[in-house]
Amino acid sequence: MASVAVADTRDAQGRTEIRVVRRKPPLRVHLPRLSENEKRDLSLDEPDEAARTALAGRARYEGYGKHKRNLHLWNLAAFHGYAPDRTFCEDVGFERRDEQRIPVLLHRGIAAGLFGDLHRQGDPTMLWTIDDNGWIYEMRQTNSGQALYHGYPMAPTNALGRKVIARFETWIFSFPREERDPALLAALRDAQDRYS
Repeated sequence: MASVAVADTRDAQGRTEIRVVRRKPPLRVHLPRLSENEKRDLSLDEPDEAARTALAGRARYEGYGKHKRNLHLWNLAAFHGYAPDRTFCEDVGFERRDEQRIPVLLHRGIAAGLFGDLHRQGDPTMLWTIDDNGWIYEMRQTNSGQALYHGYPMAPTNALGRKVIARFETWIFSFPREERDPALLAALRDAQDRYS
């Protein structure tokens, strides 16, 4: 709720004028989310190669206005629901020009086995990926049965980030040293710093 202050001023004729001034509320504090939330947890078992390949062949991204500040730039409809803890792509530097990178990020998360533990009509309801700059993006199923996902940045206070990073690290180090992508190693280090 906005705080209220009373301003006591005098006008040009010397009369007292009282005005009520509303101040903006303080910035919202992001409280850590618990990874124990059964609706959004990393699967206990890593998906096998067949499951990863099947999902990679079908998975697509579609933007969603809930996580965009500048809807007109993304050509998205306004979000009218209540979501006080939502995060915005623009707040972490992800702009419309970055949209072309989304298929790479989506497939990176699938290849790393960053699947949620719940499935709906054969597809995981949640996926995660790690961007080159270390931000973790959570991708939620938009339409079940169509492998259609929308994504948003995960807050650095989110406890689930450490699980995502651990599995991502395991995936990277499963490759022989000479085959490890330096960009992915840098993304891993940045994610570890941000979500520590």
